[in-house]
Amino acid sequence: MSPIVPRLVRVLPLLFAVLALAGCAGLLPATPTPAIAPSPTPVATTPAPTPAAVVTPVPPSATPALPALTLWVAEEGPALELVRELASAFATETGIPITVLARPADGLRLSLATAELLGEAPPDLLWGDQEALAGLRADGRIQPVGLPAPADTLPALRTAASADNVLWGVPLSAQGALLLLYNRTLVDAAPATSDELIVRSRAATTSQVAGMVAAWDEARWLLPWLYAFGGAPLSPDGQTISLETPELVAALGLLRELYVAAPTDDAGYRRGQRLFAQGYAAFALDGDWAVQRYRMVSDTLELGIAPLPLVPATGRPALAPLGGSFLLFHRDLAGEARTRARAFATWLLEPAIQARLARGLGRLPARSGVLASSDLTADPALAAAAAGATLAPGLPPTQAARCMLDAIDVWLPNVLNGSLDQAEAPARMQREADACLARFAGGL
Repeated sequence: MSPIVPRLVRVLPLLFAVLALAGCAGLLPATPTPAIAPSPTPVATTPAPTPAAVVTPVPPSATPALPALTLWVAEEGPALELVRELASAFATETGIPITVLARPADGLRLSLATAELLGEAPPDLLWGDQEALAGLRADGRIQPVGLPAPADTLPALRTAASADNVLWGVPLSAQGALLLLYNRTLVDAAPATSDELIVRSRAATTSQVAGMVAAWDEARWLLPWLYAFGGAPLSPDGQTISLETPELVAALGLLRELYVAAPTDDAGYRRGQRLFAQGYAAFALDGDWAVQRYRMVSDTLELGIAPLPLVPATGRPALAPLGGSFLLFHRDLAGEARTRARAFATWLLEPAIQARLARGLGRLPARSGVLASSDLTADPALAAAAAGATLAPGLPPTQAARCMLDAIDVWLPNVLNGSLDQAEAPARMQREADACLARFAGGL
């Protein structure tokens, strides 16, 4: 039987009933018009008082709840839980709710691009590192924050968040310092100068123990020595690359001197980390991000931590560029929602919140005033990183910075293996960087 038939069976009786009522309405006699009776003699009467209208009070309308801001956070574990706690505390204080959603630490760009392809609503805010800031700015997915950074913001973080004289992210914490790590069973104290480090790392080298391990062929491990010799790979505005300099020649020479104490089998970064953790390397040049891993993988490593040493030729300390965590505003954030987002950013920069962030994340605060008042002695890694934090350089989120790093990475291995003279390398790196910029300008 067609599915239409049962429905007709059910509907037809109702239809007939309606038609019957309509038919009956036409057959009923018309309502008679009453005859007009003669008016009786009027009798005076006292009109009954009209009762006063009772006014029912209208309750005031409830204030509508503010829609929650959405915050994507590239953190995990305790760091993610801390962000959730802070968002909840801010909502309690201000009445501005924030929904915190976790995203992969290295996948903010991909997550945002995927959401856009699927037609999903983007977040209002993002919490990520300097790589995410630079990438999302290049993608055109974030906007300037429209807030001034506090006067005591660490210079490296201000640089890392700024391009075209505009702040693209709110600096929240600092991370990324390179440190001098040493095995206390092999080395009694940290060298104070690069000359001393060269001598002592070579002296510690045996057939079983490497004098020093590092990510030798990466630009990040070269830049501290370049800054120590008074050089800078970029112009102050971050748009012009400057690698063909005497300072870079000197930095390459120092790195080669240190490289003499590297493992003889040219161990890469990961293997170098394993050697140091297992007690087969005296020194390691590594980042503050790696310290916890060393503590976790080895119960026997007597870990010593110190800042990078001074370069005697200049008296300057070797300092790596600092990065950190930043609060980013999505490009579509506007109006009243943007006002609430700025209130959250301002709240996160309050000294008490900055101190709480630093403790909970195990990182440096973004503000030097909070850094100066913080007791970091309980964590040697933080104390060593803090020693140079106010002087550390930063890398801006520009294409020039990206091209500069890539150009160094291309030619640095050749310098270390001796196939390229250190005096010729800066010119090669400069040409490589210029070609990279030209490709970018041409849309390639």
